[in-house]
Amino acid sequence: MGEERRKKKEKKLKEGEKVVMMACCPEGEDAEEIKEKVLMKISEKLEGRSNVVMTRLNDEDLKQMDALVEVEAFKSRSEAAAFFIKEGIQARKDLFQKVMPTVEKIRELKEQAKRSLGKG
Repeated sequence: MGEERRKKKEKKLKEGEKVVMMACCPEGEDAEEIKEKVLMKISEKLEGRSNVVMTRLNDEDLKQMDALVEVEAFKSRSEAAAFFIKEGIQARKDLFQKVMPTVEKIRELKEQAKRSLGKG
């Protein structure tokens, strides 16, 4: 039974590598080199994850994420979600650059209000 399970896992891994290759790989590069690059990129994006956020997803989004977990592109749903949130923030960097000065000012004003009420 253990040998059969190992063979199934190896088959899934190979299928997963094919999916990753089809999704991200320029032609002509060595598969192992590409796999390492993808895993390093994912690892870099996931450093310093110590905060917990609960979210709800629709069925299709969850199905897509689960597929990546199943082929072991990510270790867990949490890791996949963290990666895609990070990518989304990076993709909309311009939005955050515009809004952050206003957010900082709001935080300052809140602190001033708390101090004036003797709560800060």
